[in-house]
Amino acid sequence: LLMYAGIKSLSPAIREAAQIDGANDHQLSRYITIPMIKPVLRMCVIFAVTGSLKAFDLIYVLTGGGPAHASEVPSTLMINMIFDRSRYGLGSSIAMFIIFLCFFFAILIKRCFRTEVD
Repeated sequence: LLMYAGIKSLSPAIREAAQIDGANDHQLSRYITIPMIKPVLRMCVIFAVTGSLKAFDLIYVLTGGGPAHASEVPSTLMINMIFDRSRYGLGSSIAMFIIFLCFFFAILIKRCFRTEVD
């Protein structure tokens, strides 16, 4: 929905000018549409990554990690290690791994959506 709103907010005059200059649909998408909706695309990626990292509550309440750990994510593994098995060191190291993943994804998103300043 956000992507659709971003695409609809683009001025049709820019696409028409590119078509007059001889750009095909692939070139319009690659050189006109995607660069102009880059801020919207960045927000969609951020929402997707943070949503996947917040998947703890539903999984823990509904399955608790699932039969044979089928639906276990790092946060449910951390909670199980700390509170069920009393392995505080391992639970803390899993928490540090989750923090490292968050920083890694933040740097990756920042580099992928870097703006070019002339």
